[in-house]
This record gives sequence, structure tokens and C-alpha cells, in this order.
Amino acid sequence: MKNLVLNITNGDAFNAYFLSKFSGIAVPFREAMMDGDAVSSIFSDDFIRLRSKELEVTFEEYRANMLFCDELNKNDYSGLCLWFGKDTFCQINLLTLLAYLEQIEYHGDVMLNYIDDETFDIVQSNIGVELGIYKKLYEEILIFKKKPSEVGVLSPRAIELYFDYISDENLLAKTVRENFDRTDMEIILILLENSKEYGLSDIQAKKIIERNKRYD
Repeated sequence: MKNLVLNITNGDAFNAYFLSKFSGIAVPFREAMMDGDAVSSIFSDDFIRLRSKELEVTFEEYRANMLFCDELNKNDYSGLCLWFGKDTFCQINLLTLLAYLEQIEYHGDVMLNYIDDETFDIVQSNIGVELGIYKKLYEEILIFKKKPSEVGVLSPRAIELYFDYISDENLLAKTVRENFDRTDMEIILILLENSKEYGLSDIQAKKIIERNKRYD
């Protein structure tokens, strides 16, 4: 199928927006790679077993959410258009996706659009992505937890915040401990307000509270 382009979006909310505003095929990338561990063979059975445990879903449920993998296997797409935010949540997912494209030796064109996660406005468009460094970056950052010297099309700020997020004394953990006398809902709202660059979900905020809240 010549000139068939697949749009891969940063999640269900923007995917629904895309389908309502634009024409074309679009599938969401459903993950939260900034939390938990990873293995080198992306979306292998070992990967899915590890990630489904982290996300508290079954192997089958995780596999059913891998729509973009199914689409890539189903059709010979000449190009991919990726739609992601610049927050840490989106950037670590984007890193995983780019590493996966290298893993499967995808040879089509890859274009990246950066969007505002709240307004869905396009911040930067038609950024050409040259594959070749992202599998190494994925292993360096997500497996060996080492800060890279270059990040390609990724946001350096987002990668910097990832290493803060996984540290024992990260900003969000300190925020929880400083507000331990408040209710969980109050702390969640504080975390979400103070973590826009991280792109946290309410589920992630709850996990941070569980790990760090002190009860006197």
C-alpha cells in the first residue's frame, strides 16, 4: 500500500481528538514507561510480563492494548506520524516507541509533531526523525539508568526530570512528605498542579503517595 501513513498518538484522549478533527488512521500508544523497569526486547513476552505486572493488568489485557504493533504488522506503512507531548511521561513513551521502530528495522519515513497535552494545540510540526540512536538510548536510560550525552529529537528537560523522578529524593516525593498531614485527595491535587512537566496521571500520583506518605 503506497503512501499509507499511520498516526501513532500519545494516548486515548488525543487519539479521539485526532479522529474527530483529521482524516487518516490513528492508534494510541498506551503505556507509562516512566514507571517501573524494562527489558531490552521491547514488546516481547518477557517485556509484556514485566510491564503488565507494573501496570497491574493481565498479560492478555496488555497485549490487547498494543494496537500500533498490530497495525504495523498488518499493513506496509510507508510513513509514520507521531503525536506526543514534551512532558516526561510522553517523552519516555516516545523513546520506547522509537527504540521499538529500530528493533523491528522500520525503514519508512518518521515524522514527529509535538502537541500541548492540555489544549491539543500543535507546538512543533513535521520534525523529521532519523532512527539509529534510540534503541541504545532506551537501554541507557530505562535499563541502566544512566544519563545520556545526546537525546536526538527528545526533550533534554524531560529526560532530566525522568532522572529526578526515579531518584530517592525527588521533588514529588518531597512534596508528599511536606504535606503528609493533608488528605490523599488534597495531595493528589497538589502533585498534579506541581508536576505538569512530568505529565503525571492521577494513578501515578496515588502511587507516589503510597510510597512516601508518613502516618504519625
